[in-house]
Amino acid sequence: MLCSGWRGRSRFGRALEFSVRPDFSIAQPRRTKRRGAEVRGVNQLRNGTRSGPADARRAPPGGPQPTPVLDLLSSGVLLREEWDELPAEVRAELAAQADTNAALTALMGRHLLTRFQADAVRAGDSASLLLGHYRLLEPLGRGGMGLVYRAEHRHLRRPVALKVLTERHAGDARLSSRFFLEARAVARLQHPNIVSCLDAGREGPLRPGGPAREYYVMDLVPGADLQATVAGGGPLPVHRAADLLRQVAEALAEAHRHGLVHRDIKPPNILVTPDWKAKVLDFGLARHSAQELTEPGVLIGSVGYMAPEQVEHPSRVDGRADVFGLGASLFLALTGRDPFPAGGDLMAMVARRLHGTVPRVREHRPELPAELDALVAKLMDPDPGRRFPSAAAAAAALLPFVSYRPPARAGAAGPPRPRVLVIDDDPDVRAYVRALLGDGYECVEAADGRDGLGRVEGGRFDLLVVDQEMPRLDGSKFIARVQQVAAPPVPMILYMSGRVPTESLGGLLLGGADDFIRKPFTPPEFLSRVRGLLARRGELGRHHGSGTGSRPPADVAPDATASTAVALLAQGACRLAEEVGAVDRGYHARIPQYVRALAAAVPHTGAYVRLSHPVFVDLLAKAAPAHDVGMLSVPPDTLSKRGRLDETERLAVQAHPTVGGHLLARLAAAHPEAVGVAVAADIAKGHHERWDGTGYPDGLRGEQIPLAARLVALVSVYDALRCRRPYRPALSHPRAVRVIVAESPGQFDPVLVYAFGSIADQFDRIFLAGAERL
Repeated sequence: MLCSGWRGRSRFGRALEFSVRPDFSIAQPRRTKRRGAEVRGVNQLRNGTRSGPADARRAPPGGPQPTPVLDLLSSGVLLREEWDELPAEVRAELAAQADTNAALTALMGRHLLTRFQADAVRAGDSASLLLGHYRLLEPLGRGGMGLVYRAEHRHLRRPVALKVLTERHAGDARLSSRFFLEARAVARLQHPNIVSCLDAGREGPLRPGGPAREYYVMDLVPGADLQATVAGGGPLPVHRAADLLRQVAEALAEAHRHGLVHRDIKPPNILVTPDWKAKVLDFGLARHSAQELTEPGVLIGSVGYMAPEQVEHPSRVDGRADVFGLGASLFLALTGRDPFPAGGDLMAMVARRLHGTVPRVREHRPELPAELDALVAKLMDPDPGRRFPSAAAAAAALLPFVSYRPPARAGAAGPPRPRVLVIDDDPDVRAYVRALLGDGYECVEAADGRDGLGRVEGGRFDLLVVDQEMPRLDGSKFIARVQQVAAPPVPMILYMSGRVPTESLGGLLLGGADDFIRKPFTPPEFLSRVRGLLARRGELGRHHGSGTGSRPPADVAPDATASTAVALLAQGACRLAEEVGAVDRGYHARIPQYVRALAAAVPHTGAYVRLSHPVFVDLLAKAAPAHDVGMLSVPPDTLSKRGRLDETERLAVQAHPTVGGHLLARLAAAHPEAVGVAVAADIAKGHHERWDGTGYPDGLRGEQIPLAARLVALVSVYDALRCRRPYRPALSHPRAVRVIVAESPGQFDPVLVYAFGSIADQFDRIFLAGAERL
């Protein structure tokens, strides 16, 4: 299909007809007849060194003229590969559109340009949208010295955050030096709680005589900053605030280890991801121990979160100044208030910072524990010598509050304490473990393996802490026996040893233990293992309907019954759907692979811990292909229709989740032993729900949607985008990723989207391997 054409006459009077191909080269002239004479045009219209839109600009009068779309393609603002994915007739129409506003509106409607890009083009500033290898997509915010944009690499298509030094600062050599010092500093820091620096550069000026454009590129992190998180949802629970600021403290400890002091730790510089991970950003004011760029008398940082010594001597501060900002940020997270509210002129604010008292958390939230109030006050002590001596020490102090839960109100029945059985022949070890567990756990002791086995037979436990070197029955044999005698659900097992080499402990997991730890261990190490195991037990127990317990009930054999039954059901349903054209060939083989890849990439915390358990993931992967079984109720003519669906047809399509969900739910009720069929029913009913609540059939929102359905919704959309449909062509892998990651706000679980973006290339390999087999 040709995009546009031109007709004219040669200097010999012959009729010529040229056509511009979609790649903007000029096609061979077609033979035309004029007044009965057959003529042939010249071979190709050329400029000699340039082609495409440049040729059009040099065409003879009446020839192909440049249009807004051609100019955007020529400059690179509009990506060639996305353009080529449009139907030929759409390309022809857009390429011929001479009205700039109409062209930009059409491109935005096709998701080829953002509104920010379109506004820049209208203002005649399209050159500002390109910076090195990157396209700017939309502004995200303002940093200390620059503007931050959402952008993408033009060739790799990787989404990034790009920080550009503002034009006002670009001419200042000292600030330019500080800007790149920040980039180099962050590039050296490899830590999961610090936003990584990926690239940096300097581009020529946009205008003659203007300043060069300087930028650096960072990971694009989903979520909102801590201040916006608290403003939108109110003060955080103690465990949530403590965990976030603990992560910040660990990031600061890494920066301090490299000789960097951030000097501007405050809530807007702490990003909070959808899965509650903290990311520190904006090292623009960082002080390096070997370099100093601070002018004497210049105030560096944000006064409300600034350590008092930083007000007086910003060039002399050490890591304890960041500890102060950490405490002030924790104050806001717990109370929803700034610790030192703005008021009066700057000098008055500085005076209050130097001579005022430390605010207390319990003045605003008296129900919080006194020890937490004391901790925050110590973090914000005006005297750096009385603060925690380092960020690492602050992180350790925050750790106990990560597992804090408020006590039950008087007269209210609180949740039962977890029951822990500690089996060790050393009474000192048993006493140490009991002391570490404290009053939050019901702790029972056993002096050897046989004693422990008798206690397991006589009662129910949530966790067993088992030593290897015990008389009468060692740890390995004890664990083997527990699998036989423990009433379901089998408790979690933490294996410990002081003699078995560390490299050998991992093999003990094959014998039935869930985790291991080497003696002697520190309190944080032990408590983190205990909390992790009990969290896994609770989350997986809820899925399996067994109250607590990480394993399925004893009367269910997942491999023999549940997995096989659901696999056969899903395979049969999917093959039928392939036959009627509801899904593409090979779909039944690709979907389980997508599911396993995405489940492995998701952070295994909170509700997502279920995706770390092989039994659940196995059921999910085998159940997933059945999710569109309800499409068998849709008339074949509707499935193959090329044009727009009418209202009746649309309702028939939107009914398929309800049809499929009810069918599978009835099967699950008739065969309760086949656990996976219930999982398949959840998926079928919920895979068209949207994270923002605008999906169907029930308009569920967020975590109301079953996790299995949220995950399958994303993988099924990816596969659908890669396959041709009657109403659109197949999309390339980069385009499909862009639709899911950047162009479908509110549709998918943001945690799953972030995980998908990190392993999207695996999806491409799975799809291509399936295509090759077909």
